[in-house]
Amino acid sequence: MSHVRATEEIPGPISKVNESAQEKVNKFEGHTKDMNLTLRQITLTNDPGTPCFLRVDWAMDLGAGFTLALTDGSSAWLGEVSEDEVTREANDMGVTRQSYVEDLHQALTGGEEGQGEGKRGDLKDKDMYSFHLTPDHCLLSYQKVCKGISVHLGSMELQPAPDPLQLNREMIGQSLKNRKNLELKNRQLLEENRRLKREHQQIFRELDHHIQEKEMMERELYSRFVMVLNEKKAKIRGLQDAIHHLQKTKDHQRDEQDKRSDSEATQGEDCSEDRKEEETVERSHPSQEATVLITEVGIWCVWASP
Repeated sequence: MSHVRATEEIPGPISKVNESAQEKVNKFEGHTKDMNLTLRQITLTNDPGTPCFLRVDWAMDLGAGFTLALTDGSSAWLGEVSEDEVTREANDMGVTRQSYVEDLHQALTGGEEGQGEGKRGDLKDKDMYSFHLTPDHCLLSYQKVCKGISVHLGSMELQPAPDPLQLNREMIGQSLKNRKNLELKNRQLLEENRRLKREHQQIFRELDHHIQEKEMMERELYSRFVMVLNEKKAKIRGLQDAIHHLQKTKDHQRDEQDKRSDSEATQGEDCSEDRKEEETVERSHPSQEATVLITEVGIWCVWASP
């Protein structure tokens, strides 16, 4: 007991570490609803057989700084990265701050910044980010694996949590809360899916009904079209017959007129020939009347013989 009291009375690095760790715990316990929090399981490259759980808290985005808690179920460690350290890491890598924050968010939370855990997580392989913890549990580093090449993203110093059991309880509680939220969201999605399915079935029934009405209307319109078409054809045939009849009548009248004209012309020619013959006869046969010859002696009557 005296040895313990002596150890507590002597200030040193251990007491400073505990004070710093206690400050981080206070930050964890004092986060509000405006804080963002994620909890996920990770695998350490130097100890793949021991599952670890990583909790990350941040206010606006990871670029503004964040706190981290790591536990293997029995022990727990705390760490913190400031905004200046994020900016320095981005400059050291030679990339923009936005691009670095996106990779950092993907590595620590498993989702894209501002997009949840689906967008980039669906496009990139889950093993593209790895974690390494030093044997003394004082430094956690995270890398991005691109085409088999490991690129250092950053690292943070860790300090033992003053009360690992309490921190583990909080992380378990947060995990259960996340599970409850996910179950609620899943139920909402299932209900939404059922609603959409009902709407889809209703729309399908209405569509089928509209298709039947459309086919019935098409048949009715086709029947009317055929009826109107037949009436038009009958009228056209009637008009064609009337035109043909009128054409025959006109042709017959023209033929009769031509025949009368030919007959009149023939009669005229006959009359002309008769007159010509009569004139010819008159010229060839002189008159049989008595011709009176007057001489100095007396009047002689000479009868012209034919």
